[in-house]
Amino acid sequence: MTMNAEGQVARVVGYVADVTAPIRPESDIQRYSERLRRLSDIIVAFNVAGHVGDVVQGLGDELRLMCAADRVDVDVLRGVRRTEHHAVGDVPILSVGLSDAASEPLRITLARRDGSRLGEVVLSRASAPFTSDEISIAVQVAQVAAVTIENLDLIDALRDADQRKDRFLATLAHELRNPLTPIVNAVAMLERVAGSHSGVARAKATIDRQSSQLVRLIDDLMDVSRVTQDRLELRREVVLLRDVFELAFEAVRPMIIERNLHLTVNMPDESIGLFVDPARLAQALTNILSNAVKYTDPNGDILVAVHMTTDDVRIEVSDTGIGIPAEQLEHVFQMFSRVYDHGSRMPAGLGIGLALARRLVEMHGGTMTAHSAGVGQGSTFRFTLPRVVRSDSHHDELLKVDADRSRASENVPDSPLPMSTPRFVPVVAGRRVLVVDDNIDAADSLALLLEREGHQISVAYDGEHAVRVYAEQRPEAVVMDIGLPLLDGYEAARAMRLAQGDHPLLLIALTGWGQGEDRRRSQEAGFDHHLVKPISPRTIHALLVEHTRLAPSAPTS
Repeated sequence: MTMNAEGQVARVVGYVADVTAPIRPESDIQRYSERLRRLSDIIVAFNVAGHVGDVVQGLGDELRLMCAADRVDVDVLRGVRRTEHHAVGDVPILSVGLSDAASEPLRITLARRDGSRLGEVVLSRASAPFTSDEISIAVQVAQVAAVTIENLDLIDALRDADQRKDRFLATLAHELRNPLTPIVNAVAMLERVAGSHSGVARAKATIDRQSSQLVRLIDDLMDVSRVTQDRLELRREVVLLRDVFELAFEAVRPMIIERNLHLTVNMPDESIGLFVDPARLAQALTNILSNAVKYTDPNGDILVAVHMTTDDVRIEVSDTGIGIPAEQLEHVFQMFSRVYDHGSRMPAGLGIGLALARRLVEMHGGTMTAHSAGVGQGSTFRFTLPRVVRSDSHHDELLKVDADRSRASENVPDSPLPMSTPRFVPVVAGRRVLVVDDNIDAADSLALLLEREGHQISVAYDGEHAVRVYAEQRPEAVVMDIGLPLLDGYEAARAMRLAQGDHPLLLIALTGWGQGEDRRRSQEAGFDHHLVKPISPRTIHALLVEHTRLAPSAPTS
């Protein structure tokens, strides 16, 4: 710059540089960074989507905003349930056509990982063609959506397969119960007619042991289904640990005798109280003891030791069995896992007992672990449970339970292994009883047993016939299956209640379905009791005896 004598600018020398090119990459970087950030947000949003419809809606919303599209149509060939084919705002989840547009619509194919066509996205707008940047971002968003939709399809398929598995296990358990019922009834008949014949008595004992084992396996199958669906409920009460032990020991006693095993129980003299579901805890202990019995050779030893801490009780079940290889130790509590000892013995059972036992213990607030020094060194299963202590709100209840037990056992010898279950109690007066089951063997065998106890028995093999027999004969008790042909047990029970009038009626459901929903439905239908097959005939007889005490005697002709 040059100044004249008056101090004014006379000449300026300089240059002008175009800086657009250097600056453009910086703006591109900002734009790409913003795109990556937005893509990251979209990926997160898609991943938390509950179903395919959410992804499709989000895809349409994002592309409409990011590409300034007038309309976005998303056509998914599969993966969207028919009930989800609806419009959200002005973004159709399934397209039925394209809007008129001045520019050529942008079509993007949705593809699976294997390259097969999953669907198509079509963007259209009237203003101007889509730019290369808009096309690029649309393709990327569509790719993310396609992967998410495929993942949701796979998750749905796995969920459906798992639900089918649970339904199969429940149905299998139900179907296995039906043939067991006449077997249990036949055993009861053998018990009554065998007399002193040793061969028949041994056959009866064998059938009794093996059918009891089948019942336990079926119960485990049912409980696996309940546990995996979080439908297993605990009915807690204050009980003594000794009483839980007796329930478990009674269940495994026949197997211990059969294999000539030596069972030792070491527990403190002090009464140990627990706030638990006694049936479920006994089931867990039974499964652990059964595992010890199965994997211990005849004449082996099983030791049950109980230790108390300040707030807990620790129970250890040790055996002199085949042990657990180190590489299998961490898997013993996995569902369907079984211990192999390198060919010398095939593993027994279904591989669900220990998994179920651990889950039951954990539901009670406890822990369970497995220990073994290796093959041939036996094994120890240790679990802890919180116990009722003086500071607990349940302590007073524990004192009452302990006192009641002491009074009840004053004249009863203390034995860790209860002896045989009681036989039929004597009946006061016979009752008119209707037995209903579409399994002819089950119905006829139960009818014969109850008839031998002095009851007057009628039999029906379907629901409609049962209702007719009830209307004609007015029996005082009905023992009825639920899954009946022509008319199911629920409807038959309702019909009998409607026709009952002033006549006394004891309704007993005898069924292979034993979940909470099944019991609720039987109660709503009018049943007084819900028994799950197979059930000992003495249980049914005891209910009839109790009904005899409460109702007048049947008229004689």
